Amino acid sequence: MSTFVKHQPPSRGGVKAPLGLGILWALTLGAIWFAYRHSEGETGGFLHFLARFHIVIVHFPIGVIFLAALMEFLSHFTAFSYLRNTIPFVLWLSFLGAIFATMAGYLLMNVEGFAGRALDLHLYFGLGVVVCTCFALVLYLKGKRFLADVAILGAVVSTMASGHFGGAMVHQPDYLTEHAPERLKPALLIGLNAPAPKPGPVFPTEGEGEKKEEEPPAEIPIGERIVYTDFIVPILDRTCNECHNENKIKGKLRMDTHELLLAGAEGSDYPTVIPGNAEESELLVRVNLPDDDDEFMPPKGDPLAPAEVELLTLWINAGAAADTTVAQLGDAPSIAATALEVAALHAGSRKEVAETALATYESVWNTLSPEEQADRLAAVNAAAERHHFAVMPLSAEDDRLRVNVINAAKEFGDEQLKLLEPVAERIVWLDLARSQITDEGMKSVRQMRELERLHLENTAVSDTGIAELAPLEKLEYLNLYGTQVGNGIFETFAKMPGLRKVYLWQTSVEAGAAKAFERSVNLQINTGVEL
Repeated sequence: MSTFVKHQPPSRGGVKAPLGLGILWALTLGAIWFAYRHSEGETGGFLHFLARFHIVIVHFPIGVIFLAALMEFLSHFTAFSYLRNTIPFVLWLSFLGAIFATMAGYLLMNVEGFAGRALDLHLYFGLGVVVCTCFALVLYLKGKRFLADVAILGAVVSTMASGHFGGAMVHQPDYLTEHAPERLKPALLIGLNAPAPKPGPVFPTEGEGEKKEEEPPAEIPIGERIVYTDFIVPILDRTCNECHNENKIKGKLRMDTHELLLAGAEGSDYPTVIPGNAEESELLVRVNLPDDDDEFMPPKGDPLAPAEVELLTLWINAGAAADTTVAQLGDAPSIAATALEVAALHAGSRKEVAETALATYESVWNTLSPEEQADRLAAVNAAAERHHFAVMPLSAEDDRLRVNVINAAKEFGDEQLKLLEPVAERIVWLDLARSQITDEGMKSVRQMRELERLHLENTAVSDTGIAELAPLEKLEYLNLYGTQVGNGIFETFAKMPGLRKVYLWQTSVEAGAAKAFERSVNLQINTGVEL
């Protein structure tokens, strides 16, 4: 039977090595701090590569520290007293592992610009692990076993705390406490701010009937909704705030409050949001980069939907105020439609996005008084006269519109196309052939949800512009002769069940790809005559 035995001190000496290594470690951290406080702090390079090994190295000392603690406890019993001679070696492994883990982590923090309360606590307890293992090793070698045991216990506690706060950075602060007993939650959240409740669906969803008593009795009209709280915050929560919150501040940037969003990243020359200037705002610059660009945001997960980017742009150009309503962004029907499209996306109902936007256009037009409708038509007719394009009703019995720009093709571009937006939902036929429109102009065409025929032949439109047409469920005829489209358009066509006839002569679309797609859907594709 094992008995608890008194420890016999191991051989003394050899304490200079861990103390010297500890001093060298501290000086190295100081050098890293100094270097990144007095430089541009650019990312990339071999040091950045090494820094990211922190997530690999950090697990090694954790296991070894717990092993050292277990061995030390067991060595007090006669049956396991032989472990005493091995414990210094295990403490050395713990000490060295903690040194390399903290150096890589501290380098990563500076290279990638991490900050925040969770990171600070993760760092402090990580440093504590090194200090405790150093003292445990020195004290053990000097034969002061009781104090060494205290230091080992300190290393264990520091390891657990550092791991907890590191997890709070990767996940949410309440990840560990979410299912914990209520009495334990306050203790487990010490030092952290629990995240605000995630915003629920903007519209009620199925299966929430039992919660309806807690919901507002009436839905707020779209024009009265606050853009920042109702739309921008959910966008940022989904794509940005995971890395830019109080507990995790990547790039020295927080985006979890309106004030901090406008303040931008500490020391940055590129403001995140410039009220009134979306084009120069770093937020819009990043989300509009190609998705394979190193600076593209968000770096992981789904990118912002086109409607989300459009609403962000409208909000910033309108001044980016915290209390701006949808109505204050402008009175164009497209603005309300964009807001509702974003709301539908956030409600998790992508299937209903197109239907929601279409219903919005109809409701906006139908809610206008006859005088307001007449004013909009008059404004568009006046613009048509100034710019020499034609706007006319389909027939004497059908007052929906068809637009032809053939007489103004050389001067008709994206800016002139915007002039049609006040009556966008009334346009059924649109001929933009040989005009100067680009992919940007397709954002205006996107608003014409009643559109059935569209001529884009001999324009600069590409796959990017055609992607904007996906919500046009009533579009049946599309002429893309002589445009810059390629095989990428088929991804968009797959989302347009109403499309019946497409012309693709003189484009980069491969005939084989067109035929293969044509066979899979009810669509006639004309790629021209092969000679």
